Amino acid sequence: MPLLDRLARRLREGAPLRSLFALGYAFGLAFFLLGTHWIALLSDVAITVPWLKYPAWLAAAAYLALFPALAALLAGALARGARAPLALTFPVAFLAVEELRASGELGFPWFQPGYTQHACVPLIQMASLGGVTLVTLWVLVLNVLLWRALAGSARLRVGLGALLLLLLPWLWGLRVLDAAPRGTGAAVALVQGNIAGEVKWSGDHQAAILDTFLTLSARAARSQPRPAVIIWPETATGSYLRKQLDQALQVAAFAARTGIPVFAGFADYAYDSLGVQRHYNAAGLFAPDGALGEVYAKRHLVPFGERMPFQRLFPALGKLALGQAEWTPGRRPVLFPSAAGPFGCLVCFESIFPDLSRVDVRAGARWLVNITNDEWFGDSAALYQHAAMAVFRAVENHVPLARCANTGLTMLVDANGRVVQKLPVFTGAVLASPLPPWNPAGFPTPFTRFGDWPGALDLVALAALGLAAARRKRPFGG
Repeated sequence: MPLLDRLARRLREGAPLRSLFALGYAFGLAFFLLGTHWIALLSDVAITVPWLKYPAWLAAAAYLALFPALAALLAGALARGARAPLALTFPVAFLAVEELRASGELGFPWFQPGYTQHACVPLIQMASLGGVTLVTLWVLVLNVLLWRALAGSARLRVGLGALLLLLLPWLWGLRVLDAAPRGTGAAVALVQGNIAGEVKWSGDHQAAILDTFLTLSARAARSQPRPAVIIWPETATGSYLRKQLDQALQVAAFAARTGIPVFAGFADYAYDSLGVQRHYNAAGLFAPDGALGEVYAKRHLVPFGERMPFQRLFPALGKLALGQAEWTPGRRPVLFPSAAGPFGCLVCFESIFPDLSRVDVRAGARWLVNITNDEWFGDSAALYQHAAMAVFRAVENHVPLARCANTGLTMLVDANGRVVQKLPVFTGAVLASPLPPWNPAGFPTPFTRFGDWPGALDLVALAALGLAAARRKRPFGG
């Protein structure tokens, strides 16, 4: 609200548009410097060139600050040009810019306002209608109404509008939760290995790491009810698990001995049609019959961390060595069979992009698995921010989500976004529990059917305001 106050004051004073941009940039720079401070706290193991984390933090904040700057500029320009109230132009402009920030190879929807409500389970049920974008729009409009109620002349009317906007989604969400299916499905077991980065990536401890996961998995296999699948985290052993015959045989032997399939994340490689070796951040299912079926390759890679962006347009960028892993992105979802129903996989960063899980559910997934290695973050805020965003993928599609992390947060989320169970962070442990049921009521959800329709409507509203501003500047027939 301080940003809105200052923006409104500058508009009243007739400040130039560059002043509005500068105001938004100053706000964004302060926000993202604080919000992404964990980049500077990454362990040296997380980055091949450790000192790069400091300029990377500053560069990321400087880049991300451009988006609130653009939002302030757009909101002010539309309010002035279309003679529309700032209370209308601000949420429209801000949401449009948030859509832009989440798009493309540099897409980074981290800190989208809707995610602030992850713990308000009744309120986030609206995500099943229009995804996290709808929740973000709700947050923006509610804040604008509160700002108007505190600073405007029609305080009572606007205040009542804000109260109604708060109560209606809350009451509707309570009804959705009350109607949600009870009971449980087949059991699953999530193995949190808690392997330190300096151990995992040294290359000297692969046998010990695999033994840790097999020992914890043996504990999981003895749990009751018996798990339908045992899940390991992203790049669990720090090795090319299915390519290293001795390790692959041990995992296959465990699955055969226990009769329980093991779903694991691992580094992988394959040769393309030109004979070029391509490396993947992958996952696959070791079946009890010894088969390893189709392998899933991570579709959305972390820019500058897992791959230099824009290589399709400028292949020479791939030759820049800034310590990135240079994985090759996967091209499609893969559904994995299980006694708990078919499931789709989201690897780490992919859990913050709603459309990936939507594609999986439309393809037939009835639950989602999110495997990750958040050990990079230490016990910083990023660990919890990342997990909070994954909750929305369950609500949006009305399917449960099993999140298996190397050091945490490992958790089981029901189809309405309630965290059923979780493990303490930085502890080697097993979470074995029946999987909550998927929610067939209204399935597929409006979000699963239609995707990000609030974002599309917002762009229409932005275009309409832009057209109104253009017509006032140059009237037709004038």
